[in-house]
Amino acid sequence: MQSAASELEPHASERPLLLLLLEDSELDARLLRAQLDEAGLTFHLERVSHREDFMRALARGHYDLILSDYNVPGFDGLSALNAARRFLPDTPFLFVTGALGDERAIELLKRGATDYILKDRLERLVPSMRRALREVETEVRRRHTEEALRRSEERYQLVMRATSDVVRDWELETDSVHWSDAVEQVLGCPRAALGSDVEGWTRRIHPEDRERVGEGLRSTLAARTDRWQDEYRFQREDGSYVVVADRGYIVRDAEGRAQRMVGAIQDVTEARRSEEERQRLLSEAKRRVEFEQQLVGIVSHDLRGPLNAILAGASMMLQRDSIEPWQAKTVARILSCAERSNRLIRDLLDFTQARMGGGIPVRPAPVDLHEVTLQVVEEARAGHVERDIQVSQSGDGRGQWDADRISQVVSNLVTNALKYSLEKTPVRVETRGEGERMVLCVHNQGEPIAADLLPRIFEPLRRGKRRASRSDRSIGLGLYIVRELVLAHGGTVDVTSTEAEGTTFTVSLPRTPPAAAEAPAGG
Repeated sequence: MQSAASELEPHASERPLLLLLLEDSELDARLLRAQLDEAGLTFHLERVSHREDFMRALARGHYDLILSDYNVPGFDGLSALNAARRFLPDTPFLFVTGALGDERAIELLKRGATDYILKDRLERLVPSMRRALREVETEVRRRHTEEALRRSEERYQLVMRATSDVVRDWELETDSVHWSDAVEQVLGCPRAALGSDVEGWTRRIHPEDRERVGEGLRSTLAARTDRWQDEYRFQREDGSYVVVADRGYIVRDAEGRAQRMVGAIQDVTEARRSEEERQRLLSEAKRRVEFEQQLVGIVSHDLRGPLNAILAGASMMLQRDSIEPWQAKTVARILSCAERSNRLIRDLLDFTQARMGGGIPVRPAPVDLHEVTLQVVEEARAGHVERDIQVSQSGDGRGQWDADRISQVVSNLVTNALKYSLEKTPVRVETRGEGERMVLCVHNQGEPIAADLLPRIFEPLRRGKRRASRSDRSIGLGLYIVRELVLAHGGTVDVTSTEAEGTTFTVSLPRTPPAAAEAPAGG
């Protein structure tokens, strides 16, 4: 926007200069207008001739300049000046009048008049108007600058009060430092104790950190960067130390020399203690997991050797023709216990591997799920001759799965159904091909799974409330391992359980394994 002062030039802007003239003489008003026209000004002149119109004009609008005769009938120049200062205090006020004594002229200037021009010397009018408008523009700019500085200082003070950081302002040329009021609250050190130079700050840095901090700061100041930060221990007034994070912004001159650095210091003692404690706990957890993994590996390896020997010896004894019935019964019990122990070791190893984040590895290959299921059911029937296990199969059963792991899924679900169902009720196993997926359902009738347990049934070490026989007891990993193996194949497993409908576990498997089927499943 072009200023009013520039509008006095012959190439004035499109907006005319707005002038208010208090003049009762028509002739004098014409002479004044002619002087402005001769100067080539673009202006709009509003002339009033008595007090009432003058007061209404002041109250109504904005003017770039006010021109006034000193002697108007019924209204003297001093009253007009006072009214103008009250309504439009920033608008230049020029007297254009006849004879005016020096003492009165000085008095009017003291009261706020910008200048005065005698009517017989109107050639001074335009230069005086130009000077008055420049002075106003300069004054407005000065006030705007002062207001901006005041607001900036106010914001600075508010920020220092609002933040929990200590603000430090360091003038490098004079080595003077100003600290915010938060220094005592945050760092436990009175401002007076820090002094007014940087030495008061550096001597409180821990001796083991001081050289590093100083070297880093000097290097940053000598470079062209405008930011510096470090973390160090700072001594409080009571001799104790706090850990602080110190960040600074460097102001440089045109040649890049550092002139000033404004920084913020934050007490991060508790945050560092929390981080150290977190790292300690993580380290302990890692060591504990590694120990548990190693222990499980050692135990399972050491146990499997004797168990394999027991299984082999018991199987050979059962095949002897001369074995007595009571001996056969005892050997069969030994064989059953050894097989159950072997399953527990396998479950424990799978659980450990899954919980360590490695998941349970699967190796898909072409297999028929119908055949795998029938084989597992036949083994279950042989071990539970008193139970009725029914099988129904439909659709194409072929797909890419890990046969051993799928057998483990079916076995765990069938064993679970036998364990938690009434002895006189059947267990139904169904496999059916549905497009690109295979569905396995295992159903049993009996006491339903408790409502509070149902959402967590696949979590490790979760078991139903029904008390199983001593020979059937497990460590509660079967369903957890089922879920992990199903997930490893890219499938899903769900359960429904009601008093009327019984309990059904449903496994859905894609025929094509996931892209990373060889990778372990997430635990």
